[in-house]
Amino acid sequence: MSAIDSFLQALAAKLVEEIVKRLVEWLTPKVLRSVPHQASPNCPRCGGYGVRRWAPAGMWLFVPSLLLFAWGFGFTLLGVPVVVLTVVFALVSGGLGGLLPALLALLALLVPVTLMVAGAFGLAHYHSYPPKWCARCHSRWPRRERDEYLRASAPVLTCGCGQRLRVPRTAAGARLRCPRCRSEHATPAPADR
Repeated sequence: MSAIDSFLQALAAKLVEEIVKRLVEWLTPKVLRSVPHQASPNCPRCGGYGVRRWAPAGMWLFVPSLLLFAWGFGFTLLGVPVVVLTVVFALVSGGLGGLLPALLALLALLVPVTLMVAGAFGLAHYHSYPPKWCARCHSRWPRRERDEYLRASAPVLTCGCGQRLRVPRTAAGARLRCPRCRSEHATPAPADR
């Protein structure tokens, strides 16, 4: 009987792990591609993080989005082991009759995942606006239109290994080296951009 129990535990753990992995693989590209910007979240002068932006709601958009993402991520991270234990316990104690509580436990994980995705969308939207002020070097920038800022931001090449490379404006015709796989790429000509 213990062999069946351990098999059911391993099967339930693998099932929940595979569902969460597929969910993350499906959602992450959608979140990252949802906001059409290639701008760096860092300060263009010193490279420091903590740049305020000319977003319409400003910090009223950034702080709740950051809190939503942090809470969603934290509760998702804490909720996965709880869901795995609930599914295993429901399947071991009730057999196939315990399938309904196991499914309800999986559905309960959707709330923190939804919070995390909503926070990620808010952060991506905030970071798609031009920089306003840097907390590290105290640089300030004049207000710019978002569309102009997105058009003027540095283009991005994607390496075969998945690493995103920013192309400097002065690097037309030069070769970039990927820091991850060390392969070289030709930068696109200005007309190709």
